[in-house]
Amino acid sequence: MFKRFMRSKAVQSLLGFLLAAYMVLVKYTTRWTIERADIAAPVIDSGKGLIALTWHSRFLMLNAAWKKNWQKPHVLISLSRDGALVAYTTRFLGLRTVRGSTRKAGSQKAKGGSGALREMMAALENNACIVITPDGPRGPRQRLGDGPLGLSRLTGTPILPCTFAVRNRIQFKSWDRFVLPLPFGRGMIIWGTPLTVPADASDEELDNYKKQIEDEMNAFLKDADLRLGREPVEPEEVTT
Repeated sequence: MFKRFMRSKAVQSLLGFLLAAYMVLVKYTTRWTIERADIAAPVIDSGKGLIALTWHSRFLMLNAAWKKNWQKPHVLISLSRDGALVAYTTRFLGLRTVRGSTRKAGSQKAKGGSGALREMMAALENNACIVITPDGPRGPRQRLGDGPLGLSRLTGTPILPCTFAVRNRIQFKSWDRFVLPLPFGRGMIIWGTPLTVPADASDEELDNYKKQIEDEMNAFLKDADLRLGREPVEPEEVTT
């Protein structure tokens, strides 16, 4: 009964509205420190399409980094039930959504992958921003999937990582150690190093780019958490 109630479109829409309002409250009541903005500025100021990345655990802080006059964000969201709630939230924030997954592009397990890829490529051609949580929707935590690099290689669009941390928060024991930011505290936004994957990049080069982005995002996240007096979240161990 409860699960059926929570799957109701009316309930999810209401929850999405409340969550969007809460994200706006956190954005405007948090004293944000922004670092490496000069690194991100050339990509954003170009007015051309870009691929923005942040870890799944911190997506509730995404709207804190983006300004209205920047590229219009299109958020990649899974087709899961949880994804439906995020989609409603995103729309109430005035953003657009792309439903599907590119983490296993070409695989039979990829849900909506081809359709999502076409939508993202079209949006990038129209100078939009594609927002991806590259370890979502189910992990492994703080490990970069192949999707963003493949999208950059196909379109020649730069990848721009962004890391968030807050002092006042509730941290859950979920797979991603999800962080619920609380208002009226301090927060940090750290822009990563832009990277465009060449069209002729080899598989070995793709692995190197992946490690470069992943290592930097995790280093910045750890540094931000520590500087705000919080225990850092380590990436999930992956066995090969």
